[in-house]
Formats: sequence, structure tokens, C-alpha cells
Amino acid sequence: MKILNKKFTLPTSFYPAILLMGVMALGACQDEEGMGMGMPVIERVRNTDPSTADSSFTSASLGSTLAIIGTNLKGTEQVFLNDYPLGINPTYVTNTSVIVTVSDSVPTVATNPDVPNTLRLVTGSGEAIYEFQTLPPAPQVQQVKNQYVRSGEELTLYGRYFYFVDTVYFPGQDAFVTSGFETNSTGTRLTVTVPENLDFSETQMVSVVTRSGASSTNRNTQIYAGKGMIADFDTNGVLEWPWNWGWGISGEMIKPSQPGIESLEGNFGGMNQAFPANYGWNNDKVINLAAWSGGQPFPTSPEAEYDPTSPAANFDIRFELAINTEESIEGLIVQIWYPSANGELSYDIPLTEVIKATDGSWHTFSTNLTRLTNGSSRFETYADFLAGGADGVKQLRILIINSSSSDISAVVGVDNIRVVRAVN
Repeated sequence: MKILNKKFTLPTSFYPAILLMGVMALGACQDEEGMGMGMPVIERVRNTDPSTADSSFTSASLGSTLAIIGTNLKGTEQVFLNDYPLGINPTYVTNTSVIVTVSDSVPTVATNPDVPNTLRLVTGSGEAIYEFQTLPPAPQVQQVKNQYVRSGEELTLYGRYFYFVDTVYFPGQDAFVTSGFETNSTGTRLTVTVPENLDFSETQMVSVVTRSGASSTNRNTQIYAGKGMIADFDTNGVLEWPWNWGWGISGEMIKPSQPGIESLEGNFGGMNQAFPANYGWNNDKVINLAAWSGGQPFPTSPEAEYDPTSPAANFDIRFELAINTEESIEGLIVQIWYPSANGELSYDIPLTEVIKATDGSWHTFSTNLTRLTNGSSRFETYADFLAGGADGVKQLRILIINSSSSDISAVVGVDNIRVVRAVN
């Protein structure tokens, strides 16, 4: 077989066509590589939901995912919020949008009151700056200072992120406040006047709404709904004031004021002494509510709420306590004690866990019934609490213990000892 070799030659007229195609391809590559190389421009910021493509906003809270919309963004090297780098994923960068997430480390007014409130996008060609406010997380209510409040009185909440407060909601359809708030610079305290129209038929909860969102509600965000009172030191029932109620403090210490402490309403039980060190005892630091008659001092109505078969975990023992002293209260403990049929149950609460000021102002103490224990013994149902001790006497004790090595001089007031249905 004979193999023929023949040289193939392109027509002379074809070379300009190839050259033109090469130039066009090179130009296309240069155009593609050059996208985003002009000065970047931020037109607006929105979230990433496609249904909100036309939206725009100038603030977002920590944890948000943002879509930065503009031009010449393809070369984005970094995005800063309040001068904090967010980090860039090239997958989410185009010439007209950049998607970033606001990390929890971005400074806000919660950590730095002087933050610049700007979003800054940097490319190889320059940077774009956009006024943008980074908001702290949604508010958290950790403590209602005094839950025994009525319309027109001031309520103080302790927690976190009380910035840009919009509304505080109270129990009731139209019970809310939208102005007159007082907050501290760290966003940990909020004071508001309790509105009219309180209605506890459905809830006892207080919630706070800010520009970042709403606080969650739980048994620590409740106010007093007017039910479950055992001892208000004014209203006679099975227990009679000021003498026929049990033992401990003298009836002379049940009155509307003590040095540095004024009552919330009517009388309260007072203690004024040097509380003895090292768990020392005296009867003047004890309020032992005892129904010697055998009557039932503990709440049983409304029946639907105080159903004896309900789990004990649904109920809290609560009371208000005020202390006036210039000494440290480290080592002072309030003990809740109950003699059940299965032995003495108790629970200790250090005053420093609840008390924010030792100026005689009132604070609500609260503990779940199931926290009263003795080894493995505890309440299982509300009926266990109603039963009283093995001798049939119904008792409940509130006393102040000093666990420190030195006496602590103080004036203490206790009022409105109650059991509330904290969970429906």
C-alpha cells in the first residue's frame, strides 16, 4: 500500500478571520475579568428571601444574613460591619450582590456605645461605605424585680439587651406601653410604668419588644395575678394578724414600716437585728406560718388552677423581700422550710442571687415547689403540699440564715407569701 503525504494549506483569506476571532475571544476574557473592577457602589441592603427582592433596610441584628446589592461588587475582598470583618465566601459574590452573615462578634451598642454604625465593602478598586446599624440580639428578661405591682406603679426588669425598646406588653388585650422607658447604658435594666387594663384571665406574663425582636416569656417574667396568697400580714383567715398566725417574729414587728423600708401595701413582717454568724439561731429572724387550728392556710381556689392532682412542678412559692443595710450581704440566705409527712423539706436562696440593691426596695423571691427537698424526698403533686406534716399541722417557714463568720446588721422585710400557679 502506498501512502500519500499531502500538505494542507489554508486559504490566504482565512488568516484575517482567525485573527479577528482571537481578538474577540481575548476581548471577551478581558471583559469578564474586568467585571467589578470599577469603584464599588452599595445601593441597598436586604435579606436573602427572594420574595423580598425589592426591600431595603438600614439595620439588622446579630445572626442575620444580608444581601448587599450594588454595582462593581465582583472583586469584593472584604466586608466590615462596625470595622469588624465578616469574611467572604466567593460563591456568594457576583457583580451586583454579596451575601454575608452578621456574626455574634460584630460590635454593637451593647458592647461599644461608640460603634460607627457603618457597613464597608472593599474591592481591589476601592471601597464603598453605607450607613448601617448593627443591632444587639433580642431582649432577655431574666428577673422582674418586684412582681407585686399594680397599675400606675413602676416595674423594673433586669436582663440583657434592653436597647431601642419599642413596646412592653402586660397581661391584657390593650395593656401595653410604648413610651416613657428608662434604661441604663449597659442595657441590663428597664423601668416602665404599669398600664391600666391589666387582665390576668389568660396570662401573667410581661414581654419586651425592641428593634431586634421580642423577649421570650417564662415563669421568671410573670407579675402577681392576685391569687394564691398565704400571708399578706393584713387579711385574716385561718391565720390572724398580728398575733394568731404561728411563731417567730413578734407581732409588734408586723407593721407598715421598718427603718429604711416602707410597705408595698399595708403591713409586712420585719426583722431588725445583727443576724448571728455561723448559722446562729434566734426566733426574731423567723416567720413560721402555722395553722394550729388544723385549718387550711394554703390556696385551694380557683379549683381549676389549684387542682390537688396537678404536678408540684407547676407551682412556685413566692414572696417579696426588702433589706436595708450598709454591710455586705454575702453569706445571708433566705430559707424556705416545710415539714412534710416525709420529713422536713427546705430550699436555700442566697440573697445576692436576687437582691440588686440593699436600699430597702422590694424584690420578689421565687422557687418551684419541687426544689424543696430532703434527700430524695420532694413534692410530687400539689396535694402533697396541701397535706401538711405528719401531725396534720400545715406550716411554712421563711427565715434568714447568716452563713458567714461575722454578724451582719440589717433590717429585713418580708411580705405577700404566696403559692402561684406558674405553669398552666
